[in-house]
Order: sequence, then C-alpha cells, then structure tokens
Amino acid sequence: MMPVHINDIYYEPEKQFCGLYIAAKITMPDFDPTLELLRILNENKICFLSISSHRSEDAVHNFITLDLTDAPELKEEMIKNIKEKFGSRLVYLECADSGVPGLIYNVNGYPVILNISGRPMQVAAMTTSGWKNLVMGMIRRYKGDAMLMLWNMGNDFGEAHGKTLLEIKGLSDRHRIKIGLAVLQALGWGKFELAECDEFGKVVVIRATENFEELITWELLDYENRFLLGFFVGLVSKVFDKACRGTEVKCMKLGDPYCEFVIR
Repeated sequence: MMPVHINDIYYEPEKQFCGLYIAAKITMPDFDPTLELLRILNENKICFLSISSHRSEDAVHNFITLDLTDAPELKEEMIKNIKEKFGSRLVYLECADSGVPGLIYNVNGYPVILNISGRPMQVAAMTTSGWKNLVMGMIRRYKGDAMLMLWNMGNDFGEAHGKTLLEIKGLSDRHRIKIGLAVLQALGWGKFELAECDEFGKVVVIRATENFEELITWELLDYENRFLLGFFVGLVSKVFDKACRGTEVKCMKLGDPYCEFVIR
C-alpha cells in the first residue's frame, strides 16, 4: 500500500482515464524510477494528470493517472516500455480499474496522510458541502446553542493540534503557530497569516482568507466564525500554556479584506 493523495482521484464520465501503479527498486544514482517514468511519458507524448511517489526501504512506489481519451492505444505501449526499461528492477505493475467508467483512483492506496516533522498522520477529509451540512444542521436543530457548540468543538480541536505541535522540538512557540497554520492550509481550511505574535503570546493576531467556515456560511450574514475562533483560542492556549480569550474583529462578510482573529 502507498499513501493516497487527494489529487489522485478523478471522475469525468466522458473521459477515458488510466491509472498505473508501479513499484520498482532504487539503484541510485544510475536509475531513479520516478524520473524514468517521466522520461517514458515524454517519449510517448502521453498526457498525465498526476504522479505520486512514495519510498519504502529500497523501493519507490509510483501511481500515475493518464488521460487516454483520444489515444487509448497508448496504454499497452506504455506498459511495454515500462517493462523493457525497468527490467529486473520492476517489482510490481498494475493497471488500476475502479469498475466505473471515467473514475480513476489508486486502488492500492490508503490512507490519505499528512506528514508533520516526519510523523505521518492519517487524514479523514471532508468536502465543504459536508461541512456545510454539518454546520447548518446544528444551527437548524440547536439554534443559538449551536454557536457555543461549534466554539467548543473548535477549541478542543485546536488544543489537540497545539499538543501535536509541542512535540516538535527546537522551535519557538511563534514558529509552532506558523507551522500549525501551514498545516491547516494544506488541509484546505483556507489561507492563514500570523500577523502578530510576541514571544510570550500576549497578543496573537491571525488573518484568514478563503477559509472554509466563511465559505459554507456565506448566506448567513450575521454568522461569526465560531469554530475557527474556538480553534485558534485552543491552539494558542495550548502552545503558550495559558488561558486565552479570542475575538473576531474583522470579517469578509462585512466587506473587510480578510477575517481577523485576536487572541489574548
């Protein structure tokens, strides 16, 4: 098994996709399996959508997704070239087939992972429509209490995130917060900027654009980003080891260029 990258999943019913899973031995510096695959693709003028690589011991596992809609005959030529050029280095070769026309993904891959300081963590991803159903369902059922529930959920989540960041040694707390925000961006939560943060965490200012909570509640003009606010309070509290309070002082719904959270 190799880790899954979300961008390896494609579905377009009118397309003819092909996925190839290739495991090969590394014999550097004379042979790099990933570079060799790229050479073969270029020689055959094959359009590839993505390529993902993962190393385990002395082998490289590659998964490539190809668009063969206009040239289905290139599939067999590609497989033939790989077998010839990889030779005895080839450990495993398989064509991925989901059984659904137009759907391709790494059938040998699991789970989706995120690497933080050499520590792979499994990710349970959810689309923005999934988040929207969750949040709107809470508001519909619990009315005003939903805001407190969302804040508490975010706060617990933020504290857990901060605890993970504390395990990274040799960093200042400010850098831990910056890493924490980068991880959120990698997870698709939005784009985040640490606008202000002193060494004692007396005032921490975080700015957010394209954040998922703002996007899923855009039609609720009086909605504040309670989940994210609770998350940031929990994150800063855990990293700086002190009780904090937070406020969202700017909001894109009100015409501001970004949402701004101040934690003290």
